[in-house]
Amino acid sequence: MIPDRYALAPMKDLWTPEAQYAAWLRVELSALEALERLGHVPPGVTAEVRGRARIDPGRIEALERETGHDLVAFLWALEEIVGPAGRWVHYGLTSSDVKDTALALTLVQALDLILDKAERLAGALAATAHRYRSSPILGRTHGQWAEPTTFGLKALGWWDELGRVRERLRRAREGIAVGKLSGAVGTHAHFPPEAEERALATLGLRPCPVATQVVPRDRHAEVLYALATAASLVERIALEVRHLSRSEVGEVAEGRPAGSSAMPHKRNPILSERLCGLARLVRAAVLPALEDNALWHERDMSHSSVERILFPQAFTLADYLLDRARDLVAGLVVHPERMAARIEEALGLPFSEGLLLALVRAGLPRQEAHALVARLAEEARTSGLPLDELAAHDPLVRQKLTAEELRAVFDLGRALARVGVSFDRARRLGYDPGGDPHA
Repeated sequence: MIPDRYALAPMKDLWTPEAQYAAWLRVELSALEALERLGHVPPGVTAEVRGRARIDPGRIEALERETGHDLVAFLWALEEIVGPAGRWVHYGLTSSDVKDTALALTLVQALDLILDKAERLAGALAATAHRYRSSPILGRTHGQWAEPTTFGLKALGWWDELGRVRERLRRAREGIAVGKLSGAVGTHAHFPPEAEERALATLGLRPCPVATQVVPRDRHAEVLYALATAASLVERIALEVRHLSRSEVGEVAEGRPAGSSAMPHKRNPILSERLCGLARLVRAAVLPALEDNALWHERDMSHSSVERILFPQAFTLADYLLDRARDLVAGLVVHPERMAARIEEALGLPFSEGLLLALVRAGLPRQEAHALVARLAEEARTSGLPLDELAAHDPLVRQKLTAEELRAVFDLGRALARVGVSFDRARRLGYDPGGDPHA
C-alpha cells in the first residue's frame, strides 16, 4: 500500500479494483462483439450484455472468497446481472486473455501519464539550462574541485538524459500495446484469430504475434526498466541539489526547504532526499520483473502476485517522482554569486590542467610538467596563495611561459568559451531554449 502522500490522481485511480473490473468488462465486450460480427454468437447478444452489464465490486469480492479466483468471480457476478445472454461472455477465452489484454490497456494509459509528466520536467530543465547557460560553477569529480563548468550545462545534461528516458518510455509503450485473445495455450483453438484481431483493434491494441497462455513477460519488464531509468534520472538531479545545498557549498537551495524541530537555522533539502529514497523503490522493480519472464511451460502464476504489487507501486511512485522533480527544478533557488565565490576560493586549482598543457606546448615533457604543477598545487593548498601567483614566481614556469600566456591559462571566460557547443548540439535533439510551456 502506497501512502496517499506519494499517490497522485489520476495515476492512482488506474490501479483500483473498480478500474480493473472496468478494463476486464471492456475486453470481454470487445471479444463478444467480434465473435458476433463474425457469426459465432447469436445476433443482438452484445447489445443485450452491454445494456445490462454492471460492475458490483462487493458481489465480486464475495464470490472471490467463495471461488478463490478473481476472474471467475467477476464472470459469475456479471452473469447474475446480465441473465441468460451472459453465457456468451468469455466464450472461447481463458483468464489470461482478459487479464493480460486489460493490463495492456492500463499500462498504455499509465505510460501516457508518465510521458506527460516527463514532458513537463523537460520543459523545466530546458528553461533552467537556458537561464543559467553562462553561470560559472566549479565542476567536481570524486567530490573534489575539477575544472569550471556552468550550472546551465549541468541542467542541459539532465535534459539530454531525460530525452533518452522518454524514448525508452515510448518504446515500452509500443511494446506493451499488445493483447491476446487466443485461448488457453495460445493456439486459437476456440477463439478465431480473425475475432482476436477485430477485438483488439477496437481496443487500440495489436495481437501479440506469438503468445502462450500469457503475453511474454519481457514486454512488461521493459516497461518497468523504462520507469527505473526515469527514477534514476530524478535521483541524479535530486542528489546534485542535495550536494550543492550543503552548508559549506550553498550554491543552490530548494524553493521550500524544511526546517528542524530542534535547530531553527536549518534549511533541509527534504524534497530532494525524498526523491532519492523513492527512486530506490522504483528501481527495485526491475529484478523481479525480469524473473517473471521465466515461467513453467505455457505459463504458471508465479508472476501474477508479483505484478499486482510491482505495477501499481512502480507507476504511482514514478508518476510522483517526475511530478515533484518538475516542482524541484522549477522552484530551485540558484545563487550564481556564490558559485563565482567558490571558484575564487579554489585558489586557481581548477585551472591546473590548463597550466599543465601550456607547459607541454612550451616544450616541457609531460611527466615533468605534471610533477611541477602538482607541486605548485600542493603549495597553494598549504600556503593559501593562489596557483597563478605561485606559478608566476616559479623560475621554470617563467622560463617557459610569458605573463600573457600565464594569464590566459587562468582566464575563466576562455575556459568556458566552448560551452555553447553542447547547447547547439542539444538544439538538434529538440532542445527548446524558450523554456517551460507549463510554467
